[in-house]
Amino acid sequence: MLEADWFDPVNTLTVWVLADIQPTKKSHRKAWEEAVRDMNENVPGIDFAIVAGDIVNDTEEETFDWYINTRNGSYVEEWYEIIGNHDLKTDKGKLFREKLREETDYAVLKGNILFIFMSDSERGKSTEISDETFEWWKDLVVNNQDKIIVVVTHAPLKGSGISFSAWKGRNIVGSRRFRQVLKDYRVDLWFSGHLHIPHGMLSTTAKKESLGGTVFIHVSSIRPEMAGMKESESRVLTFVCGSDKVLVRVRNHKRHEYVTHLDEVFTLSKPYECGDVKPVVGPLSPGGTARTVTHEAAP
Repeated sequence: MLEADWFDPVNTLTVWVLADIQPTKKSHRKAWEEAVRDMNENVPGIDFAIVAGDIVNDTEEETFDWYINTRNGSYVEEWYEIIGNHDLKTDKGKLFREKLREETDYAVLKGNILFIFMSDSERGKSTEISDETFEWWKDLVVNNQDKIIVVVTHAPLKGSGISFSAWKGRNIVGSRRFRQVLKDYRVDLWFSGHLHIPHGMLSTTAKKESLGGTVFIHVSSIRPEMAGMKESESRVLTFVCGSDKVLVRVRNHKRHEYVTHLDEVFTLSKPYECGDVKPVVGPLSPGGTARTVTHEAAP
């Protein structure tokens, strides 16, 4: 397991990946507050956090404000969120854009790791990604094969091998167009939520050799499910300078512990380079608006 020094805070990039907070009752709110407290007290060294959609269950200003106030109590200062289907539910993402970020499809560069974030564009159970956003994603993937590429969407790709990702309403509409690109161009990791299933279930990670070796990783919900039998969970991933390995762990926030038997190490297409590299600029959309990839060097 110890194929690299995962616990060296200077030479690692550690990311907290979570999804599906979407409270409908008090115990759900407590779960998010507890998750932040758990990370603050027990998990040092997180460089930034990713939220793979469904921050709220109903698009009410008070719920967004509660999420932000809780999030801002975290020591983690850098957050990258996307829109899930519930974040669009009644206002088509208006509050998300006002309170979190105007650009909902964007990319960030950390060393030589390119993180690509794509939000839901339409209401409904499935994740819908516009043709314009797909072309933007494809151009970034094709033109950045010299980098480690990590994709984040709310629902998984159909054909990913993740449990239930073949079910109607549980995947990305038009997944085939993404699969066609993956057959020829490498994406290293693809994170998604939406399914709320515990990480201990079969096939919550899947490496698909038929799709260029992409590793698909399900992110369970912060919200507890099944009368609390499915506890609040998230993932923590660590890249190590000079290593082509990434450690992916499961964090149980109710128990304040890692589920160590679910630790997995995956091999990336190339080693992580933690030095600065030149920023990448996304292609112009048909309307002439550039989506710029933010360059933020790893510590």
